[in-house]
Amino acid sequence: MRIENDEPFIRQVETLIDPTEVGDLGFIQRFRKLMPKALFKRLLVATSKKNPYIGFVIEPYCLFLFFRLLDIERAKAMLPDRYELIPSPLFAGEEPAYYQGMGIFGTRGSTFWGTRLESYLIARDRETGLVSWVFIDILSNTLIALPKEGVADRNSRRAIHTTNSKGELLVDFRDGRNGERRLELKASVTGGKRLPLDQPLWIGGNTSVAFARDLCDREDDPFAVIFDPAEVETALDIPVPDIDVRANTLFPGLAEANPVRSICFPYAQHYIADSPGCRTYIRDESDMVRVYSRVAETKNLTTFSTKGIKALLFAGIALSFLGNVFLLTRLFF
Repeated sequence: MRIENDEPFIRQVETLIDPTEVGDLGFIQRFRKLMPKALFKRLLVATSKKNPYIGFVIEPYCLFLFFRLLDIERAKAMLPDRYELIPSPLFAGEEPAYYQGMGIFGTRGSTFWGTRLESYLIARDRETGLVSWVFIDILSNTLIALPKEGVADRNSRRAIHTTNSKGELLVDFRDGRNGERRLELKASVTGGKRLPLDQPLWIGGNTSVAFARDLCDREDDPFAVIFDPAEVETALDIPVPDIDVRANTLFPGLAEANPVRSICFPYAQHYIADSPGCRTYIRDESDMVRVYSRVAETKNLTTFSTKGIKALLFAGIALSFLGNVFLLTRLFF
């Protein structure tokens, strides 16, 4: 189903992005350790119910790399019980294969603003039958939403995804502990050819996004992102010889060190995602277009906000201050 006018949805997404919320959430994150994890997660879910959507943009030249899996049993063990590992084509008409995927991009939204490297497995949700992206790792220089943590701190001391005047992408990610886990590469996109993508993967997978066993709690459900299907209809097929991988130590032994396919989106992609604890159930492409149209036409749509969390935080600070004043008063007077 083709959407004739994408401007209302794009404007809706862009309007939802508020840089001040990113700063506020970063400020709150500094005090999060003073709050029990379970309480913080409940606050996130309560805030999400009032504002169930997060608008975000993936900037142009998002790069996807796919590596042929070597250790199938290890990959299966990473998945929660409701998911089964499946082979999948990447472009339309291809033979399916077992892949580890990586998505590398710059992004901005109301809860994060920075650069990310996401690693995935491709699985099927046994409960819904939907093809699903399952996160097995995220490296980023900005805040990270994780079911187990609620909101996790940045974990990359270096997170580079940029272009140069030669039509090359420069990528360099290193984790924040000792930098041993890293991905560094240079890729030329000038030889890329635009080809149609496998729609069950690129549409279905994005409407059923989940997290690996060690990143989620048992009760965590998948979430969906809403978007124009045309944004994943085609992409640049980058010749593998044009990808110079200089280091890849993220998952030794799980998959081959060098990609077998490389895909690039040379334009911005506009998404609305479910807020933490919320779920928009999407059955198929036509169902997503229906939700897309409803969201695009909604007046005064609001996004995830930290107002409730800030109020509780400042109330706690005020009570602590008043308690200290009371104790000092009793001590000296």
